[in-house]
Amino acid sequence: MKAIQVSARVDQSIKESAQKVFERQGLDMATAIKMFITKTAYEQQIPLSVQETNKQAYPDDWFSDQRVANRNEITRLAFAKSPIEDLDLSKQEDREEFMQ
Repeated sequence: MKAIQVSARVDQSIKESAQKVFERQGLDMATAIKMFITKTAYEQQIPLSVQETNKQAYPDDWFSDQRVANRNEITRLAFAKSPIEDLDLSKQEDREEFMQ
């Protein structure tokens, strides 16, 4: 299985709060994310439930036009073909190009 790197931008306070939860469960952030993605792929649905307890509201600007546009641009870029896909990192010249 060829592994790829996945990255996401998250508010620092949310990341830190989630990291504390994962640590209490004996998990690191990467393992928790892998579990979420794997479960989603196997079950073909998002493994989350909506609960009213400990509800945290979205930030005021969460659905602003600029944030929606930014999320749409991120989605477009995520599905665009990346030039890195053409690199063979077992070759020295491709590794050098990747490091630039």
